[in-house]
Amino acid sequence: MRIGSVLLSLLLLGGCGQVRTVPVSGERHGPEAPLPRFGTPRHFDADLLRFRLAGIQRGAARPRLPAVPPPRHIDCRQRKCVALTFDDGPAEYTGHVLDLLAAHHARATFFLLGQMITNETQDFVRRMAAEGHEIGNHSWDHASLPGLSSDALRRELDRTQEAVQKASGVTMRLMRPPYGATSKAVDDETKQTGLAQILWAVDTLDWLNRNPTVITQRSAAAKPGDIVLMHDIHPTTVQALPRLLDELDRKGFTYVTVSELLGGTTPGKKYTNR
Repeated sequence: MRIGSVLLSLLLLGGCGQVRTVPVSGERHGPEAPLPRFGTPRHFDADLLRFRLAGIQRGAARPRLPAVPPPRHIDCRQRKCVALTFDDGPAEYTGHVLDLLAAHHARATFFLLGQMITNETQDFVRRMAAEGHEIGNHSWDHASLPGLSSDALRRELDRTQEAVQKASGVTMRLMRPPYGATSKAVDDETKQTGLAQILWAVDTLDWLNRNPTVITQRSAAAKPGDIVLMHDIHPTTVQALPRLLDELDRKGFTYVTVSELLGGTTPGKKYTNR
């Protein structure tokens, strides 16, 4: 009976994806709208269930880290490509974002905060890798990197590299500086660490304007080759996604990761679009 209860609780956890969100320093918070119910079926990952069960069964071998899909060969010189990016997760709404992207066969890039990768959220990181999304470094705790000492700057990046590697097996090649704030010191450190700096061409300001209609309008204004900035920590961004994806579908866009869009990156260099 006890085993059955444990299994049921694990399945419910996987469906709800409810975890606590760590506040991001310097970000404004306001009243958040309730998350809508989505009609798309939940993603079910049998390996993910085994991964969780292994954690509670003494002596059980943990399953292997997710197999990352092979690289796609997409020529964004010939196709209308757009790179959707999500910052500050993984958090409680990340699973909803992944569900919506899967429904549209869309790949995106997630820039993660190391402190947000916990026992409750590491499965989202694993799922990102397994579903072909790209994962990037967004520092450990959203510090403004230019104001840090060289040692502190290195720790912000290295700790997050280690957290993502442990959770998913992925070695990140991209980073996004919090607030888009960079400097010569950040250039030098990211070059040494092997990370390209990814900024953006379209800022949805979804952290400031918690309005799904406004978020959709700003995102849908993207041009071929643009990198779009959003955050998967706000329910209003999740509410905007269905309409946003429908609109970009209508315009004939192909959803690509940042690396697919750029066709290769140079460590330390800054990019805003193709």
